[in-house]
Amino acid sequence: MALFSRRRDPAPDSAPVEPFRFTVERVLVVPLRGVLLTGTVTEGAVRVGQAATIAVAGEPRAVTVAGIEAKRRKRSVAVAGEEAGLYLDGITAADIPVVPGHDGSVQDNEAWRGSVVTSAS
Repeated sequence: MALFSRRRDPAPDSAPVEPFRFTVERVLVVPLRGVLLTGTVTEGAVRVGQAATIAVAGEPRAVTVAGIEAKRRKRSVAVAGEEAGLYLDGITAADIPVVPGHDGSVQDNEAWRGSVVTSAS
């Protein structure tokens, strides 16, 4: 093993897609990347490209996992027990609630705390 070799993801991309459950801790807007949901994968394994559902403003919304980051690295999969960040296609910065702030209003990064992202049935 080389001194600076990169670690491989724990599961290959060809593994079968299984149901997952992701509990949201915070929601952030990353410039030029999109909306990032941070939290923990509580069941199964989430993969890039997988269809999912999240409740936004009380109604379920279909989304797609566009990217995964864990431990400051881009990943293709995150498994149960891992803390990760999910970029979701189908969620925009306009969907995040705002609260009064110092210079007007700011996005409430804890508004979705406890929300659950699940794999689409």
